[in-house]
Amino acid sequence: MDNTLIVIPCRMDSKRLPGKPLMQFQGVPMVIRIAQLARKYNIGDVLIACCDDEVYEVAKKYEVDVIMTSKRHDSGSDRVFEAINKIDPKKNYYNIINLQGDMPTVSKNMLEKLLEYKISSNFEISTLAAEIVDKNEEEDSNVVKVVFSNYTGNTGGRALYFSRSKIPFGIGPLFHHIGLYCYDRDSLEKFVNLSKSKLESLESLEQLRALEAGMSIFVGKINEVPLGVDNLADFEKATDYINKYG
Repeated sequence: MDNTLIVIPCRMDSKRLPGKPLMQFQGVPMVIRIAQLARKYNIGDVLIACCDDEVYEVAKKYEVDVIMTSKRHDSGSDRVFEAINKIDPKKNYYNIINLQGDMPTVSKNMLEKLLEYKISSNFEISTLAAEIVDKNEEEDSNVVKVVFSNYTGNTGGRALYFSRSKIPFGIGPLFHHIGLYCYDRDSLEKFVNLSKSKLESLESLEQLRALEAGMSIFVGKINEVPLGVDNLADFEKATDYINKYG
């Protein structure tokens, strides 16, 4: 869409896997692969928002749009906000997709659904979730769970809570939160100007800041989960997947 911008925030000093934006899959740095996928899907313009000279230079080499941002940001959303204000002060872009720079298997369907749910729900933020099928993920604190209204419906509903713990209690499906977000410009600005919340600090999940402030988040259901790269084991798993499926 002409008024949609996909921003890929990234930084080299990841605590769990330093330098991961430039780790390579089939000879292509991860953040570049993600940008190339996003461009191929033709959902909106694509921009890398980085704070490291080496990422900036690599993006230029691959002819991917890139902008330098501050090193002081605490979250990807803050970096996205700085980037969008720098490149689009007149607010020509309305829908902003935050595509994390460590999802090398993100699909077209995920981004299309994310944008579709944002537009159709008229909520301030949209995100995605998939039903957990691997029982090991239920107790894994690295797998963020989400509880949302109308969870037995076909599309999804309003986010009620996100946690690294197993929620909700009792027998029934659990949902794996997929950390992709779509905001309109006003909602993104509102979010980044909120103070860090207590629940956000306890769970280490920035989306709880929005919920505590009363912002509306629509959780759209999908049937796939992208491979995220948080550590070396994740990288090896993603490498095997990409070598097999491309």
